[in-house]
Amino acid sequence: MDKYFKLVGIVEYFKILFDARSTYHLFVILLVFSISGSASLLTSNYILGLLQLDASEINLTFYWIIKIPIIIFSYQFILLAVAAAFGEFKHFSKYSFKFLSLLKNIFRRG
Repeated sequence: MDKYFKLVGIVEYFKILFDARSTYHLFVILLVFSISGSASLLTSNYILGLLQLDASEINLTFYWIIKIPIIIFSYQFILLAVAAAFGEFKHFSKYSFKFLSLLKNIFRRG
């Protein structure tokens, strides 16, 4: 029974962390994050294929220097698209806009 109370505590912590209204809403939030992450990985592979960059043909360091920014940027847009499909655009827009403003500040300094 002790494990059950620990699990409930973790769920309640995640509900507070992700600003979820209910356990079901937390499930939807985690589902949107997982679908977006998987889709951004698939998108990055597609984009690298269009650029004809293959990990087996070029330097792995260069490959990952190109792949990671593609994943990060595509994730922001895919997150909003998936969130809109689940009716959670308003909830997830604050995550994406916060990240984009952080990037804006980084590039403004540079």
